[in-house]
Amino acid sequence: MDVILLYLLTLPTAIVVGWLLSWWGSRRVRRIVLGAGAVVCVLCVVVIFQSTGPPSPPRADGCSSALACTDLRPGLVALGGVIGLVCCFVLLLLTIGVEAGLARARRRRRAVSG
Repeated sequence: MDVILLYLLTLPTAIVVGWLLSWWGSRRVRRIVLGAGAVVCVLCVVVIFQSTGPPSPPRADGCSSALACTDLRPGLVALGGVIGLVCCFVLLLLTIGVEAGLARARRRRRAVSG
């Protein structure tokens, strides 16, 4: 179970931590972090699907069923990429909402002080 969580949560955790740390930078840094995270997620899924070979038939390696013969690690990495992509999308929506709220607050402050 620990290995499955490692494969599934490494990329989304790195994206969230990078996004949180990017709030001490400029808006451009936040966009770069989310964009790079999305690109890495897509590449993760594409590379995994390109590298998978044909499945081995049952009993070829002494396995009793096709599922027992299947290595699930590439699928878990691809699933981690999909979860990371969803994470990027949610953080993008959150960023847009927060940026809009900050812009609105700045305009109100300028209107009151000006």
